[in-house]
This record gives sequence, structure tokens and C-alpha cells, in this order.
Amino acid sequence: MNMKVARTIINLDSVPQEKLVKNICTTVVSSLQSRKARVIAVTGVTVLMASGAFAQSTASNKAFFAKETAGVTFAPVSGAGYSAPIVLVSVPAAVKTSNGGAVSATLSMESLLSTYNLTTAIVNSGKSSSSSRAAIKAWIEVDGVAMDPGEVVFNDRLQATGLTLNLTCAVPGTTCTVDGDLTLELFQATKSAQSFTFFLGPLSPIVHSVVVKAQALIECRANGVVIACPSSTLDGYANASTQAGIGKATLMIEEQQNWGKQ
Repeated sequence: MNMKVARTIINLDSVPQEKLVKNICTTVVSSLQSRKARVIAVTGVTVLMASGAFAQSTASNKAFFAKETAGVTFAPVSGAGYSAPIVLVSVPAAVKTSNGGAVSATLSMESLLSTYNLTTAIVNSGKSSSSSRAAIKAWIEVDGVAMDPGEVVFNDRLQATGLTLNLTCAVPGTTCTVDGDLTLELFQATKSAQSFTFFLGPLSPIVHSVVVKAQALIECRANGVVIACPSSTLDGYANASTQAGIGKATLMIEEQQNWGKQ
């Protein structure tokens, strides 16, 4: 009997995969009579069918990864203040927490800042100044609630210049007319990557939505007064101006059980 069991199972190796389960039920069970042999046949069916049954559902997610590679360029802001928020990443069903669990989320992204300001000083008229500022801040919301610590500045640059033009006669005691002005242009453009970890908990044991939002501050001033940001062609840069943008971004979300905060 043992030889018969071994020989039957060996012969099944030659059966095509799509017919293997059917052959096990029709050949092995019909030819084997003992309870032990029937257990072997049923176990074989279970193992073969389980190979395609490991797809993970959202309800079992304890970690989640998302990315955004298209990038965003913010339009200049009219006046002082930040632009309207934009949605960088939105995952309606990201991760499920256990009862009393918490969530940590690490947002990493490239930020692109450029600043350009133009300062013109008139002779013997005191100091002239100008400034430009570009900044990007972001935050993450879980089920519409902002994660701690709220809004985080990922990049911020303030560029200011001052210029004074004082001219006098070359020969003391003589009378002469001095006029004219002097213009100074300054442009910088940088790109860097930063990351920050956010946290929220305890949470209800449900599937949570996660949304990443961002805002930009683009502001220019002349002698302390907010103005429309100027632009120019400078050393081959056809659009030297004050701008802010986001390049590639990634988001890693994880459930946390052993946690505390202060």
C-alpha cells in the first residue's frame, strides 16, 4: 500500500498544472482507501491552490508607499501671503490601524526655489532696497485631520539687497552737476531634497485616507512695499524671476503600536 501511494503521487508530477487539482481528486482519492492517504490528497490540493491566494487587501495594509513624479510649479502670489493649497498626493484608502494604533508618515520631496530682485539707486537720494522671497510648506491630513506637528516649512529663502549711490565733485570747492543712477540685479536658483516625519494617534481601527497638501510663498518688495515680482534675462537665463516648485515626492506611511508623544 505504501508503494502504491508513492507511485501515485510521483505520477502526478507529469500532469499539466491546470489539470493537477482535478487529477488529485479523481485519481488519488479513488485509488487510496486509508484515512491517512485521504489526508495527504486533501493537503496537496490546499498547498497547490494557495499559491495564488496571497494578494493583500487594503484592510490589511500596515504600511503604504506613494509617489508623485510629475512636479508642480507655483504661480506668483498677488501680494503678501501663501498661494492656495494644492493636493500633492491623495490616497483614499491607504492604511488600516488596529484599535488604539497610530500612524507615522514621512514626506520626502525636491523643492525648487529661485529669487530675483532689482534694485535701482538714484544719486544722492539715499538707500534703495528690494527683496524677494520664495518658500514651500507642506502638511499631511489623515481623514481630514492634520498630522502633528501641522504645517512644516520644507524650504524658505529671503533675498534682499540695498544700494546707495553718493557722488561728489572731484575737486573740493568747485561747483558741478552730478546725476544718474545705478542698477543692481541679483538672481539665485537652487534645488534640494528634504524630508520630515509626521505623526497622528491614537486612531480608530478603520481604513484611513491620507492627503498631502502644499503651499508656496512667492513675494517681492521694493523699499518695503509689496510689488509684482519682476523678471529679466540675466546671463543667459531668459526667465530670471522669483518662483517656487516641487519636483519628485514620495510618501511612506506606517502604523505604530508602541508609541508615545509629549
